[in-house]
Amino acid sequence: MKMARQAVDSPVIVIHTLSMTLSELLEPDLILTKAVCSSKDELINKLVERIYSSDNELPILKNELLKTIYLRELIGGTLLPSGLSVPHARLKNYEGFIIAMGIPAEPLFHEGVQIYLSAMMITNQSGTPLYLPSLAALTKMSKNKEYFTRLYGVNTPEEFITIIRERDTELT
Repeated sequence: MKMARQAVDSPVIVIHTLSMTLSELLEPDLILTKAVCSSKDELINKLVERIYSSDNELPILKNELLKTIYLRELIGGTLLPSGLSVPHARLKNYEGFIIAMGIPAEPLFHEGVQIYLSAMMITNQSGTPLYLPSLAALTKMSKNKEYFTRLYGVNTPEEFITIIRERDTELT
């Protein structure tokens, strides 16, 4: 969460929490559109590859992150009936928060559900204050079929972010 300091007449500094929206968390270089892949696992691999090719620094190697994500996938509950997949990992010694979005070129089938969008989240072990609100915002968006179809149909990361801004919510 962004924090701002505001000086007042006394020597006390007041700290205000500024609201953050989902679109502010999204980085165009972490959004894959029209990703050619044949499975949920292949999309996960492409998202992890994208994270490691960006400026994000993680405290573990790429293959360790993949292992962590796949172990979490075995527990279940990361695929919603709406077609939103949310692979994620909680890491030791990491204080950041990353969202990488993947839109397959064609819907992927996994466990009888079509996947239209994958939102990979990487956070610390206890979960940043942005994790659950981000998950809630994405889940809510995925339940609006018309809106979710528009997100699936984008051609560029910038177009994806523009559509997210239309229904952006504060993550509080």
